[in-house]
Amino acid sequence: MTARFLSLALLLAAGPLHFAVTDARGKSASAAIEAGAPDASGWFHVSLSKSKGAPVLIWPTEAMAAPPDGPEPVPAIVIQRGDAKALDNAHVVAAIATPIVLGFSTIDEAARATGFDAAALAKSFSGLATATGTFERGVGLLYTGKPAEAVEALSVALRERQRQLTRVPSEIYPLAMLCGQALMAQNKFDVAAVEFGVALQQKSGDERARMARNEALVKAGKPEAAR
Repeated sequence: MTARFLSLALLLAAGPLHFAVTDARGKSASAAIEAGAPDASGWFHVSLSKSKGAPVLIWPTEAMAAPPDGPEPVPAIVIQRGDAKALDNAHVVAAIATPIVLGFSTIDEAARATGFDAAALAKSFSGLATATGTFERGVGLLYTGKPAEAVEALSVALRERQRQLTRVPSEIYPLAMLCGQALMAQNKFDVAAVEFGVALQQKSGDERARMARNEALVKAGKPEAAR
């Protein structure tokens, strides 16, 4: 058996989801992540088990993931609660900020979960606006109320994930939702509907993506398409 097929066999033997975990510093880390039963869209709620210290799973967003369409693992970020190094890592900060920017949770909820002060998180989120990475910068620009600049960065980040040999739903879904939100803020409803449609393709049973797409279509003057 070749190394490639052996690797694939090991991934399959590990179950429906295989994770590549990084820590607050962006370095590879070991963490036991368990997947529950899949929902109607084939997405799994994931959680930590048998981990030392006080670990917090901050990515995938809302601890939900679906199997990729290839052999690559699902990216996951696990930090220790209150680890100040996390706020020095733009990628980790953007991961914490994403559900807040999307309106899925509040900054106070994030502060309680991660062990950071809400004011410190807000300062870190705003600082993302000058980050080098497109995902990180896009989240920061959207957080600071600059959707026109945000959508440029987020669109690049989304297309990069869509062009990968192995496409990972839990990487594409939040980027598509962020792009759609930025476009809605610019009254670009037709294009926003397309991006929300991308999110819905990744997570077919997602009520948030469906409602966002319908709202965009209605505002674009296409209520029949929403129905």
